Amino acid sequence: MGNIFDALHVSACQQRTMDTFPRLFSPLQIGTLALENRIVMLPHGTSMLADGMLTEGDIAYYERRARTRPGLMITGASVVSPDTARRGRKLLENYSDHALEGLAKRVEAVHQHGVPIVGQIIHLGRESIGAESDYPLLAPSPLRSPRDLFAPQEMDDAQIREVIEAFALSAANLEKTGHDGVEIHGAHGYLVAQFLSPATNHRSDRWGGTPERRMRFLREIIETIRGTCGASFLLGLRLSADEEIADGLEIADTRRIVEVIARDCPPDYVSVTLGTRGAYVKDVTQPAAMAARAAGILREASGLVTIAGQRMTSPEVAEHVLEAGQADAIGFARAFVADADWVAKAASGEAGRIRPCIGLNQDCRAFAPHLHCAVNPATGRELESPFAQVPSPTDVPRRIAVVGGGPAGMEAARVAALRGHDVTLHEASDGLGGQFLLASSVPERAGLRRLLDYLQGELRLLGVDVRLGSRISGADDLSGSYDAVIVATGAEPNPIDAERFGPGAMRWFEVLTEGAPAPRGNNKVLMVDDGSGFWWTYGVANALVDAGWQLTLATPSATIAAAIPTESVAPLLGRLGGGQARYLPLTEVLGADEEGVDLVNLASGEVIRETFDLLVVQTGRSPVSELRKSLAAVTKEMRSVGDCLAPRRVSHAIFEAFRAAATI
Repeated sequence: MGNIFDALHVSACQQRTMDTFPRLFSPLQIGTLALENRIVMLPHGTSMLADGMLTEGDIAYYERRARTRPGLMITGASVVSPDTARRGRKLLENYSDHALEGLAKRVEAVHQHGVPIVGQIIHLGRESIGAESDYPLLAPSPLRSPRDLFAPQEMDDAQIREVIEAFALSAANLEKTGHDGVEIHGAHGYLVAQFLSPATNHRSDRWGGTPERRMRFLREIIETIRGTCGASFLLGLRLSADEEIADGLEIADTRRIVEVIARDCPPDYVSVTLGTRGAYVKDVTQPAAMAARAAGILREASGLVTIAGQRMTSPEVAEHVLEAGQADAIGFARAFVADADWVAKAASGEAGRIRPCIGLNQDCRAFAPHLHCAVNPATGRELESPFAQVPSPTDVPRRIAVVGGGPAGMEAARVAALRGHDVTLHEASDGLGGQFLLASSVPERAGLRRLLDYLQGELRLLGVDVRLGSRISGADDLSGSYDAVIVATGAEPNPIDAERFGPGAMRWFEVLTEGAPAPRGNNKVLMVDDGSGFWWTYGVANALVDAGWQLTLATPSATIAAAIPTESVAPLLGRLGGGQARYLPLTEVLGADEEGVDLVNLASGEVIRETFDLLVVQTGRSPVSELRKSLAAVTKEMRSVGDCLAPRRVSHAIFEAFRAAATI
């Protein structure tokens, strides 16, 4: 059985596509390139590199997503010179001849599917991206990035000229290796943006001091590339319409930039985004199509072909942005991370079967050791068995019981049914979703339910027998009628230590299941973290603030929200700030009674007593493991997946479920 969403299927359903998303799947001319649709895979790094060169894993990642024919693919950024490379060599060094063979192979892999490919190039400037360099950081002004320890070296005229030439050399190498074009990364607070922005360019010479002089660096890069590469070689530009930082570029500033650039040295397109490093990958708490309005403003001002990206969550949203005239094409990055078949599913009238990106920003941003996805275990494993082969039909269909209807159980049932097994899913409660429903119960994170909607839809389409209210306590409950069992019984919250925290304390779990109680007294609540610093604590804190409580959060950790992805921390703290939040790091609760709470500073040993109207405690979770232990001795074949082994993140549950069902 081949991939049901292959290119032939797309072609056969073309008319249905035109009816459903007529603008998204209409052709578009960009420069000399004729795109067959308006879907653009935006640049995003895979980190599947070694010694500054592409690996077979990176090439396979791009090839897999080219199969269903997006209109254009733009690769993750490659650095233009050694002074912005990093010691770990995990950035593509396309300025060097040693990287050219891999570049050509990736182009060939994409071109075989008829998809044009553009390479993005970058100089990081003052941003270290958390990696060591053998060179001092360079920038237009010696202003330290708030994300790094050290101030950069202010570039002199000779260094500026060298970097401009380096951009041209990297563009020429892309052209030499068969790319259809180059994109200048002028967004997210990297070097080009550092020259453009009044927040980072404090120069008074010809490279700064006025908006026009701050544009000079970008203008000369464009002109030098145009003079180096052929007339048919596409040239694009990515810009942050609003840097979202103090004194940074705002939409009015960027509007002026694109007006001047379009007049004097026009690129073939402009790709519009928002934000700077550490805050531009917007999470589930942010609205869809965040940059669309800004893109529309820049499109009107410049007359340039405009790509709008950032939180484009569905083909319906993309179609609406095009219909509103805010963009000529729609860019997606994490959508392709979550589902390599995104284009084909949208094209074939099966948009409801798209595996959704739910904006967790966990695995796709951790790069441990490279790109992965919380909802799609095959991402980053395109060459690994069994992930590269699924859906692969089973030679011997079997009757399989899946016990537990959380994300792990649902994914296991989905993959097993996709392979041709006869699957029954038993769930003790009256609904599917498990504790992931609780994770999505905070209003700002309700978008997480899109994963559950997708899984439930797949179970219906694949004919999985879902039995709600079906509690399986032991082997007798399964009646011996199954050939194999997958146990996904999850975890349960630990009890509260009433002696330590007092009889009036609430567990975190109760806030999510029952809702936050109404504020009382002075509206003061103490949220006690267990040091994990994850959403189980901070989502509850968010719910308490939403209910009107004034928040104090105590944690034994030295860091606030230590386990939450970087891009999610700032908006989270902004929301908690609505509850006048204060934080007590390196702090534990010694005890509590009706009179108050005793808090100890773990660094100094100092004990203070404070009063609160409500105490909420993160107690952690323990695996529900009794069933898997009882079945182990009597079941022919059993697999256990997810939190019933050890409570972790949803990505672990989905990964283990996929692997188990793909090999059973």
